[in-house]
Amino acid sequence: MPACAGSLRLLADETRLRILHLLEREPLTVAELTEVLHLGQSSISGHLSKLKQAGLVHDVAEGSAHRYRMRDDAPEAIRPVWQAARQLSAQDPAIATDAAALDRHRAASGRDWVSRVAGLLHREYAPGRTWDSLAHAFAAAGRFGRCCDIGAGDGALAGLIASSSTELTCVDPSPAMIAAGRLRCTEGGLGNVRWLEASGEHLPLPDGSQDTVLLLQSLQYVEKPAAVLGECGRILASHGRLLVLTLAEHDHAESARYGHRHRGFRDADLRTWVRSWCNRPRIIRLPPEARAPRFQALVMTADKP
Repeated sequence: MPACAGSLRLLADETRLRILHLLEREPLTVAELTEVLHLGQSSISGHLSKLKQAGLVHDVAEGSAHRYRMRDDAPEAIRPVWQAARQLSAQDPAIATDAAALDRHRAASGRDWVSRVAGLLHREYAPGRTWDSLAHAFAAAGRFGRCCDIGAGDGALAGLIASSSTELTCVDPSPAMIAAGRLRCTEGGLGNVRWLEASGEHLPLPDGSQDTVLLLQSLQYVEKPAAVLGECGRILASHGRLLVLTLAEHDHAESARYGHRHRGFRDADLRTWVRSWCNRPRIIRLPPEARAPRFQALVMTADKP
């Protein structure tokens, strides 16, 4: 109860609510908030400090100033409290007045959206510029040829992959996933997709029959990852490519709730497991996720001579 009471007290303050509504519109500096809200800088800074401590906002250095923005990974304890307070306060006249004041401030400053996000575009939302749309765009430009997706699950990515494949073989050991995937592909009219119920360690595919093999966040589920990567090399045709998206080695117990058999992988192990058929795999570590516990993904590509 004390934690809940603290969250309620935090969001019962009118100024903090006004600040949060403004930051939902766009990231702002202390100076900009001071200009829009007509409050002192020390007062704004004090409120931002409390919101930052609660995990609702964070700041990014921008020259000599700091730009504050809403967090996507706010703690579970305060997230529903903010959503409730947001809904209750959204129609308050002060919120609309602040939004109009922000628009006037932007017009007077002469800085358009493009100028404001220069250097920060990777953090900002732009209409249509989502990871989903970018993935579809890159997949459409790809050429997978005869493609095998190991651990395909229920075919959530089949539509994305099939459009760039001459034929797509989806492999998964779960009968339920296979059934759901077949239904998804039938309803989506994907005629170049076939489904095989099998483990990654024993793929029912001929040697050299695939141009591309995919392991998209599925390697951590298999029992013997070294055997799976060996099978990938066996079924790949000459000049074929393996693409692995998986988790880097970690110590997060949360992975158990998702059924992971392995807590990620070391670069050295991945290189060793493909050494029998690929001399120079390429591994790229992606930035840790913003959401706690901050899993880190890695990408490995391995080309068969």
